[in-house]
Amino acid sequence: MILLTGATGYIGSYIWIELLKGSHEVVGIDNLSNSSASSLGAIAVISGTTPNFIEGDIRDKEFLDQIFDEYSFTHVIHLAGLKGIHESLVKKEEYFDVNVKGTDNLLQTMKSYNCLKVIFSSSAAVYGDCTSSPIKEVDTLNPSNYYGETKLEGERILAKAFNGPPIISSISLRYFNVAGRHPSRKLPGYSGSNTHSLFSEIESVITGKSESLKVFGNDWGTSDGTCIRDYLHITDLVKGHLDALKLLDDLEKCLALNLGLGVGQSVYGVISMCEHITGKLISRQVVPRRPGDVGVSIANTHLAAQLIGWRPEKTLADMCSDFLL
Repeated sequence: MILLTGATGYIGSYIWIELLKGSHEVVGIDNLSNSSASSLGAIAVISGTTPNFIEGDIRDKEFLDQIFDEYSFTHVIHLAGLKGIHESLVKKEEYFDVNVKGTDNLLQTMKSYNCLKVIFSSSAAVYGDCTSSPIKEVDTLNPSNYYGETKLEGERILAKAFNGPPIISSISLRYFNVAGRHPSRKLPGYSGSNTHSLFSEIESVITGKSESLKVFGNDWGTSDGTCIRDYLHITDLVKGHLDALKLLDDLEKCLALNLGLGVGQSVYGVISMCEHITGKLISRQVVPRRPGDVGVSIANTHLAAQLIGWRPEKTLADMCSDFLL
């Protein structure tokens, strides 16, 4: 049986659907601080199975003991956490409490109940402003923002857990930038209030909610001066989790894998693609750089292809179409 934390969020909802469609037994938990239980209806309709959801917080040891007493979990997919790069710079205590203490609390409970397999939602933010690109898993880990620091600390906690006893085997999946929507259109895209993702901001302009798109710096030393990012479709990200889950069954190791498209797209490049797809001009204004941002972040995904047979299939055009059409 699988415990899925952060189960009603953007990524959690999509993963939960595919797990249920694959006949996995899943219990989903979430404190609903940055998501809504309204996604449970869509999960049920799309998967054909009523999701088993329990509201609760990974920082609550008593709550975790209760659900681990009730269910015999063999695996955990740990997505719960705060995810705003710029928010993390002003809410450091909260980010440490949720992302670091919460992860440690979960792992201690797992050990107590002999649940020794975990997939951890990490981030490309652990690399910071890496000098090499595409970025390999063995490159220097030097986060440029506090969110990245909390994710790196989560990976360090997993490394300690692998030393046991008992040994907890783990795969940390370092996400690059995730976008796209479920083909059913019953689930929303990534539009968390504190994330300010490029796609959600573009959508706001096109739908008239915002007058113009803020471009944070046009002096980044790239071909058009704007930041370059690696965008990955949510369905490819989900497949990466399922592929990693299969490897984890036969694994006694602590691994980290990049999940990205392996292609860099500038801010202006994404805007141009969205304009092409919608036939609408997207008003923009250049504003100063934000603290914590980096110039270029592109994934080298060869290790994921080698170890779990994972390769992304969706393109940037697919992501833009999903959001805007």
